[in-house]
Amino acid sequence: MPIGTRHILRDGGLLPVPQYFNGMKDEFQEIQGRNGAMFVQLRGLAAKEPFSGATDTVQVFDEPMFGFVIKNDGTSDLGFTINGHTFTVKEGEVFEEFFEPFTQVTIKTTSPFRAYVKG
Repeated sequence: MPIGTRHILRDGGLLPVPQYFNGMKDEFQEIQGRNGAMFVQLRGLAAKEPFSGATDTVQVFDEPMFGFVIKNDGTSDLGFTINGHTFTVKEGEVFEEFFEPFTQVTIKTTSPFRAYVKG
């Protein structure tokens, strides 16, 4: 069954809990332990330093950031690297994730994009 037909998990106060969708079990499952606690801490971070472009870009931040959001507005894939990990964002897609603290994002693209960090 598609992910959009399942309800997310919520706590007693009806706030979403740290979770992921397990496609094998066709259900949302709670993230426990360190990663779950980290998610609860990070979900309140504010969006900062929006930037955009359409060419290779190295964006450097004055303070450590924890979250990254990017929207590929173009018609070809773009790639970005944070903390030595490289990700691909297909045309029209939005990528959003939390990371270990980082101060730099490297974007490789010929497609227009919009991005911001959370810190």
